[in-house]
Amino acid sequence: MTKLCESLPPKVVRRLQDVPREDVRSDIDAYLRAKLPGLDGPELDKAAKQADGLFIFAATVVRYLMPRRSITRREQSMLLEKLLSRNSESHATKLLLIDELYQHILCQAFSDLSGDIFRARLCILHTFLCTIERTSTSVAAALLSEPDDEVVNAVLRDLHAVLYCKDGQVLWYHASFPDFIFTEARSKFKVDGHQLDMSCNEAHQHAFLTKAWFKIMLSGNSGLHFNIGKIPSSFVFDAEDPELSTRVNTNISAVLKYASHYWASHLAQTGQVTVNSDDLCACLSKYINNFLCIHVLFWIEAMNLLGSSAWCSVLLQHAHDWVMRVRISLL
Repeated sequence: MTKLCESLPPKVVRRLQDVPREDVRSDIDAYLRAKLPGLDGPELDKAAKQADGLFIFAATVVRYLMPRRSITRREQSMLLEKLLSRNSESHATKLLLIDELYQHILCQAFSDLSGDIFRARLCILHTFLCTIERTSTSVAAALLSEPDDEVVNAVLRDLHAVLYCKDGQVLWYHASFPDFIFTEARSKFKVDGHQLDMSCNEAHQHAFLTKAWFKIMLSGNSGLHFNIGKIPSSFVFDAEDPELSTRVNTNISAVLKYASHYWASHLAQTGQVTVNSDDLCACLSKYINNFLCIHVLFWIEAMNLLGSSAWCSVLLQHAHDWVMRVRISLL
């Protein structure tokens, strides 16, 4: 057996960064020509050169130039020309190439929005990126008190080059996009005469989401309440109730399921924002007190019905750690 192993050729592991830049550029050129057959060779050559070996740049350009099937070749050419004509050499330090592309995409989606609409849509984007588990547009809409999914879906459509929906979950194509949004120095920028601040303070956003989850859980009949599974008798085991799963899915909405599973995880990620904001501390403390005094048993019941009762002690420990951290900071 040893001799056989010794006779085998060594396993070759190739990393993308080890591939010669010339080979990558050739592959990107072929990719752009296959995906954008309507554009002229010089235009695609310029796009491939601008990509500078970054496949994520080339793929994002393709998605950006294909917002809808009805887009014409002339419209694609105009979009590509505008994208590639941008000049960042005036910056003290040249921006990462992908940053320029993200800035252009966000400018297209947000620059013409008024203040309130801009802030509301930006909050939707930040919510997509900050949920512990990827969610649907309907859960995001319910969380943000939107009457329907229309605005949330509009944000998803406008950002089709960087976000997409699969199996009911809003996802991003590449980890560089949330990194870009979470880094203020990169996501606060001026482009095409527009000054935009797209940055997300994660601690503030998690604090906002924590308050929203508490409101959902404490909201009367649509939130946590006694016998949320409408179990007809306490003498019947869950396994012996054939309709239980149907009633659970009916009575515990998707947004309430998420809130029940992740409220404490969001609370734990509020970070230093709680230390610097007495009002926020007081608000979250009020919610926690209400939750623990009145609704905690309803929550444990819901978590048991969702098959997640083992999480309860861990999540309550997160809440305890948050309370202790805030108490120490206020001494």
